[in-house]
Amino acid sequence: MNYKFLIGAASFAAMGMTSCGGSETNVNLKLEDLVAKRDSLKTVVADLNAQIEELDTTSSDKVLLVTADSVRTMDFSHKIEVQGAVETDKNALLNAEASGVVRNIHVKEGQKVSKGQALVTLDASIMASQIDEVQTQLDLANYMYEKQKKLMEEGVGTEIEFEQAKAQKNALESSLKTMRNQQGKTVVRAPFSGTIDDVMVSLGEMAAPGVPLLRLVDNSEVQITASISESLLGKVNKGTNVELYFPSLNDTTILTQITSRGNFIDPVNRTFRIRIDLKRNSLFLPNQLAKLKVTDFSRKDATVIPSEAILQDTQNNTYVYKLKKKGQESGVEKVYVEVLSRYKGTACIAENKRLTNTDRVVVSGAKGITEADVVTIQ
Repeated sequence: MNYKFLIGAASFAAMGMTSCGGSETNVNLKLEDLVAKRDSLKTVVADLNAQIEELDTTSSDKVLLVTADSVRTMDFSHKIEVQGAVETDKNALLNAEASGVVRNIHVKEGQKVSKGQALVTLDASIMASQIDEVQTQLDLANYMYEKQKKLMEEGVGTEIEFEQAKAQKNALESSLKTMRNQQGKTVVRAPFSGTIDDVMVSLGEMAAPGVPLLRLVDNSEVQITASISESLLGKVNKGTNVELYFPSLNDTTILTQITSRGNFIDPVNRTFRIRIDLKRNSLFLPNQLAKLKVTDFSRKDATVIPSEAILQDTQNNTYVYKLKKKGQESGVEKVYVEVLSRYKGTACIAENKRLTNTDRVVVSGAKGITEADVVTIQ
């Protein structure tokens, strides 16, 4: 049976009603016969309308196709991603403290050195000659001091001569000490243990204070620093969980915690700094780019549903459709929920007695359905 047939039949019945009415009128049938005939034709029309409605696929009672997912009880975390960099406190450009010609370079690039080890030696021949000269003068001053001291003890010498000899001796000792300290500065030594990253000087070149000679780096302990928005000040603290990603190392991942949080808000970009210390490092280099996923919300045994399942009404109330049995078919029930956080297609909602981990909620196809609808799960 099709629409054209049903509509044609209905038209034929209506025509028949008119025709029969006219025919019966012409032969003066009784009123009771006409009423009976009318009621019979009404029954035929009602039956045809019912068949048309049954074939109409736009009927409001049609079965709707939807997808559904389970309500889960699980640990939930929301994370923000920021960019950071690797830093180290032991990254030094070493300079000479005295001027002089470079006479010896004791290390090469990539060489590991210990604290106090000699790295570069400058020409100290002039300083050595000056030290020898002062040492000779000091020897004479010591001799004169001892003589004046002996004369004083014998009561022959004068106090002024003794004090002059003593002052001369002390002045030369101080000068000699200063010159030997300066001589020590002609040898550049490692201030900490590490690796020679760059040698910037050659033999025979002139070294002077403020001119870099070498770069010494120790990457055994590094720090990851990043800037976080002021709006997260109450959510990010020392001990907050962080995931570190390093794009230059195929997204190598480290799970760690924030070591310290800054105590200053940058007035320009309204951010504060966080720092993560990494010890026993052998992989990361200073200034290397890092990505941080900082946990700003977490809850254990949280009620979690797909974000796509959450709808919003005109009063900004959020709700989901929970599946329920409707006879032999499936129906839906509207359940209002409080969304606490969303992350990567999932949402953490406040505890709700009408939703348990045995329930399922409508995900795709939720828009446009009502509690009166019958649904089929794809």
